[in-house]
Amino acid sequence: MKIKNLMIGTGVLLATSSMFSAHAEEGDAGDTIERQIEEVIVTGLRRAETVMQTPAAISALSADFLESKGLSDMTQIQHAVPSLHFGEAYANRNIAIRGIGGFLEQPGVITSLNGVVQPSDTSSQISQLDLERIEVLRGPQGTLLGRNATGGAVNFIAASPTEDFYGKIKVGYAEFDQKSVEFVASGSVSDRLGIRLAANHLDAGEGWVNNLVAGDNDLMMGEKTNVRLIMTAQVTDSMDAELMIGHSEQSGRWTHWAMIKEHIAYGTATGLPSVSVVNDPAGEPILYSVNPHEVYMKGPINTDRELDMYSLTMNWDLETFSIKSITAFQDWSNSEDLPADSTSSGILQRSTLGANESFSQEITISGQFDKLDWIVGGFYMDDERTDDFKVSFSEALPAFGIAPVITNLRPLYDNKARAVFADMTYSMSEDLRLGLGLRHTREEKTHGTIGTFSADFGAGLVALTKSCEPDWPRAFVQSWEDSSNTMRASAEYDATDTSMVYMSFSEGFKSGGANNGDCNAPWNPETVEATEVGYKASFADGSTTIRAAAFYYDYSDFQLLQVRNFAGIITNAGDAEVKGLEVEMTSAVNENWLINSGITLLDSEYGDFLNEDLLRPGTLFQNKGNSLNNAPETSLTLGITYSTELSSGGAMALSLDGSYRSRIYFREFGIADDSQEAYTIVNFNANWKSSDKETSARFFVTNLTDEDHITGMYGLQTTYGRQGTWNMPRQVGLELTRFFGNR
Repeated sequence: MKIKNLMIGTGVLLATSSMFSAHAEEGDAGDTIERQIEEVIVTGLRRAETVMQTPAAISALSADFLESKGLSDMTQIQHAVPSLHFGEAYANRNIAIRGIGGFLEQPGVITSLNGVVQPSDTSSQISQLDLERIEVLRGPQGTLLGRNATGGAVNFIAASPTEDFYGKIKVGYAEFDQKSVEFVASGSVSDRLGIRLAANHLDAGEGWVNNLVAGDNDLMMGEKTNVRLIMTAQVTDSMDAELMIGHSEQSGRWTHWAMIKEHIAYGTATGLPSVSVVNDPAGEPILYSVNPHEVYMKGPINTDRELDMYSLTMNWDLETFSIKSITAFQDWSNSEDLPADSTSSGILQRSTLGANESFSQEITISGQFDKLDWIVGGFYMDDERTDDFKVSFSEALPAFGIAPVITNLRPLYDNKARAVFADMTYSMSEDLRLGLGLRHTREEKTHGTIGTFSADFGAGLVALTKSCEPDWPRAFVQSWEDSSNTMRASAEYDATDTSMVYMSFSEGFKSGGANNGDCNAPWNPETVEATEVGYKASFADGSTTIRAAAFYYDYSDFQLLQVRNFAGIITNAGDAEVKGLEVEMTSAVNENWLINSGITLLDSEYGDFLNEDLLRPGTLFQNKGNSLNNAPETSLTLGITYSTELSSGGAMALSLDGSYRSRIYFREFGIADDSQEAYTIVNFNANWKSSDKETSARFFVTNLTDEDHITGMYGLQTTYGRQGTWNMPRQVGLELTRFFGNR
């Protein structure tokens, strides 16, 4: 696409005002919105292009936009991208794009930081710190990005060291006694060495989930800390290097597990409309609540998570080609204790202890021959994990006359993934380009598990039943291999100097695996074939951009999670289809007003799929035609920003952003009790900057209308039924930032 004098938009949303743009020129009168929308370069398809040049559905959120909206993690970022959905359940972070996501250890949307892929969704928390931009790629990325990218990818790009000294200190305070501080210092040590240090800390003194058990603290409170150091070096005239070291930790009570819908496992419900009383096995009353943001949690509750990340990126620019190497090591640990029953009895105490060490190496060689842009590469990852999961009953069960302990250990998990790939784009003419990519992936997995059902008769735990006989007490070990060949093909045509159309076909691959604590055969890998047709155009001298895409997905061996007893069990649901349309627009109406909007329409459905609903046992239900999980039929975003110069010489920008989601199902059975009805989230931001541009302030109200909605849900036949998590209620806060050096 020709962009000689055209400023291109970033995708769904962009910086709301040039007052927050690093490209604003000194002496601009008023720092109001420029009529030409700022261009942002993305690298999602392994080439540096603008969003409007890329033959794929991609959104880029710039640093200025993220800062002005206060978008610091996926719970907020999802409301800036209409096809993106994020939810948490039992601390599992599920990112879904166009209805395709992941669960437990199987992300369907991969996340990466500066090209370093996170092995699981739960370890991606360090990414949201001091960013240059976020890229959201929609659709299968199996060729260029590899395994577990069937839904797409979210790439976090960290800010690099600056040539001149730059720094900032930001302090904030918000409801729920949340005190925050962020620090950035960047500059060059010499002509060839640059350094950037960033850190933030959150101290949440009050929880936003009310614990109704007397004497026990509320939930969603504690501390979070992130630190990242980036050093860049010009090793030679043709070689540069980037060393990144990051550390992230959380401590406190950061998990809540609430009763979402009333479903009684034993006894009968009585009492208040939203607070129910049943009898436990010992005949004592049990209280639980289905009200938003309140829960009965009796017993110890603790969250302790840490991530250490190290990466070295090397670039060699030679005469006819370039070589890039990314070497990374990640060490993730997760420890949690909480009552799993979400009642006043605390009869079930859940304890989880896990560790994950991951090494990865990627090497790519790229270049250009006349009209051909090409890249070839190889990828290797060694992912090792251990897990210790235990559920303890505090009271005797009538069926057994004892208080059992269920343990599920995984002392062995080793996954080695290898891949080679090639991708090229050939310019048939000035206006027509054709693309083709191929990737071969092979995974070798070894999985060992030990499970017991035990009881203490006074002399310590005694195993009453043992899983995977006759292997017990040794681990039941399974080894298997998965391999896949995926491809992509594209054609793009510049219809005019300011518009282009494209068509693409792409394939995705999500690896198979074995369930922890399950002695059955491993579940199969999931594959998808996707066809997409898109249109991108700029109008009115670059002041308005439109991006549209229509797509169709054909899934085979679609993977699905169901909680059976106390463990998450993954199975293959057979075939599935997704059809959809996305339209996004950004328009600088004049120097004061900016409007951005997006709509996604989805039609998703399971194929033939018989499965037992554990909340309605004894019957196999046919789920053909039901909507996929986390796939709302309609998603909308609408943002309006007004920016103006103040008489003092400073600038002010006021923005109101809304995000609508239609009904979302969390289980495959297509019934209302398994879903969240339609909801709308509205956020307000007021950004002020001083005339000397050295001080800024942001006043914000997130979830302005105090809307309640469920972010994730499981159906648990062992603990009273449907349980899950709630969104954060309305929060009002203020941030103050002081800048130093050259911005």
